[in-house]
Amino acid sequence: MWSWLSVALSGYISLSAAENRRERQSAVFKILSLFMLLMIVWSHQYVPSVSLAWVSIGLVISAISDWFYANKAYYKVCFIGFMAAQFAYSLLFWSQLSSGIVWWLPAMLLALGVVCFFLLLPKIDRFIFPVVMMGVSLLLLNWAAGEVWLSQSSLKNLTGFAGTLMLTLSAMLLAIRDYKLPFCKSRYFASGSYLIAHSLISASLVI
Repeated sequence: MWSWLSVALSGYISLSAAENRRERQSAVFKILSLFMLLMIVWSHQYVPSVSLAWVSIGLVISAISDWFYANKAYYKVCFIGFMAAQFAYSLLFWSQLSSGIVWWLPAMLLALGVVCFFLLLPKIDRFIFPVVMMGVSLLLLNWAAGEVWLSQSSLKNLTGFAGTLMLTLSAMLLAIRDYKLPFCKSRYFASGSYLIAHSLISASLVI
């Protein structure tokens, strides 16, 4: 309980700093939150070694990418890093799948992705290629987590699926904020949903 409260407190400080445009302070506490999540997962005795490895890779790569992003350096490396973290999380969920694939789920996610893409197109017109690449990566992540939840409906699997959906929401908010049309509290919502996403994905291994 105290460890999760520490993550929440560190996340709140990060959000507050982001809202006040103190980017480096926000990054420090965001990275601290991610490493606290890593410690929580590692301290749990019953996490499978394969799942532990993939979630650790995802959290560490995310932390490194966040630091580069906050320092406004190596944006291409940051982009590749975020996609690599999503790929690691995808493998985390695919490694848990033991039954057949439900094909209507990726079809539904693809349809939703296409709708969201065209709704956001006027705001991201100059950055179509990276947005499409990120969208495909997130689609695969949502599909993997959704398949695990459909194969075994449990609170932990639902938590993981909710985490991947929250990560997708965070990416959409970040794209709108950075590329074209920032809105009121955009920094707060983008950073908040990002931290909640990682927390839910990590929590799916320990609850």
